[in-house]
Amino acid sequence: PEQVIGSNVPSIRSVVNGTTLATSLTGLNPFTQYSCYVTANTSVGEGSPSLTVSARTDEGVPSGAPSYVNAITIATTSVNVSWNQIPNIARNGIIVAHEVKYSWPLESGQLGTNYMNTSGATNQLVLNWLQECVQYKISVRAYTSQGPGPFSGEVL
Repeated sequence: PEQVIGSNVPSIRSVVNGTTLATSLTGLNPFTQYSCYVTANTSVGEGSPSLTVSARTDEGVPSGAPSYVNAITIATTSVNVSWNQIPNIARNGIIVAHEVKYSWPLESGQLGTNYMNTSGATNQLVLNWLQECVQYKISVRAYTSQGPGPFSGEVL
């Protein structure tokens, strides 16, 4: 398919031979509404367009991470974690959950890691039962029905 830019709306044109009754459009964005119609072309010119049919592409995983992750201590063993939602363009579907990852140093030199999940478009979570005087690294990622997107940068 070739990209055709008209007025302010990008469109895709797929040209097929006269005996072809179907075509596949590739390179479309996930979870995006598209409208399609068919015209016939002959040596005389282009015919009238068919009725327009609309369809939405399937969801994908988020291509962006939550931003402005913030962790505020609310008690000696509890932290309130909040974040901004992923911009619509990077959601690639309906956000159904978020996962908060938190890590801490162990005596062995390794990292301990745990995960907490939220449901829906919630943009905060309280982590309880943390160890006192331990510095945690915290990051967040979003999920659509197709799976997780990338984690945000870590905050301490």
